[in-house]
Amino acid sequence: MKLIEIINDTPIPVAYKIAFLTNFYREPLLRRMEQEHGIIRPEWTVLICLVHEDGLNPRDICEITEQQRNTVSRAVASLEAKGLIRREDDPDDARRTLLFLTPAGRRTYEAIMPPFVEGEQRLTDCLDTTERETLEALLEKMCRAVVGWTP
Repeated sequence: MKLIEIINDTPIPVAYKIAFLTNFYREPLLRRMEQEHGIIRPEWTVLICLVHEDGLNPRDICEITEQQRNTVSRAVASLEAKGLIRREDDPDDARRTLLFLTPAGRRTYEAIMPPFVEGEQRLTDCLDTTERETLEALLEKMCRAVVGWTP
């Protein structure tokens, strides 16, 4: 692969390597998802969040994904128009709405997920079990440390 050595020749080796792997893993799968299911990345992000926890409000999704409010808002509107999510008023705050997956939304998520799971398997095939467990633990530790970062 041309320029592969750039992964070791940058002042940000960890971030660059994470981005490098993410691009090779994610981009082909996102293109396939859009072609086969008509779902784009921001919509996928909303679906993933709602599969994890139904009844989130859009602000929750912005907080966990670092996506801009207008991006999440457009994704929510699109998913609602496609019948994949529904909105309900928040009983605790009349100014907010809560988002819920519809049965069609869950089926869409379940149809999209297998290639992503297979892609992750290919991504980690070069690791033995101990290495994979160590990688997962280190990544989780790094992800949980994000809350301590200052803006």
